[in-house]
Amino acid sequence: MKKTVNILVLAVIATVLMSLVGCVPDETIIVSKQECWFPKEAGSDTIIIHANCKWSVTCNNDADWFTISPMSGRKNDSILIVSVQPYDGEHFRSATFTIESKHGHVRRSMFLSQNNIEIQSLVNKVFGVMELEHWNTDYYDQIIEDTYKDSVYDPYDTTRGQLMIFLENGEGIQRRRKSTGAVYYRFTYDYNPSLRILHCEFETVTDTMEVYDTQVLTATDSLFRFIHEFKKHWWERADMRKIGTFQPQEKSELLRKAAKKREKSGEGIFQF
Repeated sequence: MKKTVNILVLAVIATVLMSLVGCVPDETIIVSKQECWFPKEAGSDTIIIHANCKWSVTCNNDADWFTISPMSGRKNDSILIVSVQPYDGEHFRSATFTIESKHGHVRRSMFLSQNNIEIQSLVNKVFGVMELEHWNTDYYDQIIEDTYKDSVYDPYDTTRGQLMIFLENGEGIQRRRKSTGAVYYRFTYDYNPSLRILHCEFETVTDTMEVYDTQVLTATDSLFRFIHEFKKHWWERADMRKIGTFQPQEKSELLRKAAKKREKSGEGIFQF
């Protein structure tokens, strides 16, 4: 009889535990964007939050140059307002915050940056890739974690990797070094300061043009950072460090190398 009672007690406990587990809600948070980029002037940006649960905001930095309102919310659609103070620094400043569901099942990391972009600071300089990131997003523009890749390079190692040289008058040369040798591509560029978009057109090995509209995140004398969508829902972000200056007398030699196009047809260029 005692054994039977023990079994019944265990069964009741198991049932209660299962019911408790079943009571944990399926939390979902979808944000309209995961990055906010601001010019040097004071301003605000909005983030739309779609949630089926309560949520709260946690700042991950001690930075005092931005504010977030509101700091918490309930289920259904909400509007988060991010405001920044004016900035007169030479380089970009950044901060992060996290939107977390009530039970901690969902966390959305958000990135903020503010800087003064001067595209002219790129002219006649040589930039090498320092960090390169790729990711895929779903139809809600949420990053698919399994697709995220982050590669770090030594920009000063000119024996491999990619270089970008911004010449004067909207012309540029990109060098891609492979085990079989270096390949040079010509491109033209034009910058729209109001939209912070750098429009580039690359020559390819098949004598066609590849066109990219790149959002410039920072462009200083020492660092060039950009992000763009090069396929539907496929994104790329790169940090490029200045490794030297370009001498005008080198232009003819670079253009001669770019005319060779030694890479086999069908092999894509470095996505800009």
